[in-house]
Amino acid sequence: MNKQKILLSWSGLGREPFTFRSGRSEPGAHLQLLRDSEYAGVFDRHVLLAVPETLADCEGLVRELVSLPKPVQTEIKVLRLADPTDHVEIAYALARFFEKADAGAGLLDHELYVLLNAGTPQMQSVWITLHTQGLLDFRIIQTSPASLAQRSGSPAAREVELDLAGWATMFRKVTERQSGD
Repeated sequence: MNKQKILLSWSGLGREPFTFRSGRSEPGAHLQLLRDSEYAGVFDRHVLLAVPETLADCEGLVRELVSLPKPVQTEIKVLRLADPTDHVEIAYALARFFEKADAGAGLLDHELYVLLNAGTPQMQSVWITLHTQGLLDFRIIQTSPASLAQRSGSPAAREVELDLAGWATMFRKVTERQSGD
């Protein structure tokens, strides 16, 4: 079996394909990744997760993605969430999605990537929890708004390594103080 590189992401309400920052229009996270970064043309498939409220934004994003010089096949999967800010509900919906997608198309047999900064902050934190707890195997990609990336000299998109052992070292004095109280 040939492993595909599959991007997973949530849609964002009113932020795709473009967003407004500092009074001007800038590419949203998906365009930054799939058009304006070294990841352009890298992915074989893109699974765009949506809730019914973001479906119109998804369709606009897909129209924009199809017109890219190196388009990626994007499919929209609508997940029903009563509250897209409820961590447990998001995790439950993702678990059901992965069960179905893996049973039908062997999704977990492929190389998975997650665009971190799309969707609600709670959706983002669920991705981080799934990754750091080893519940799902995927690589995390984060984009930076173009204006911030240019100012800081950072790339438009980069892979995020969550070095929790390093974080524990950074916070050692804080945790020692807390345990000493």
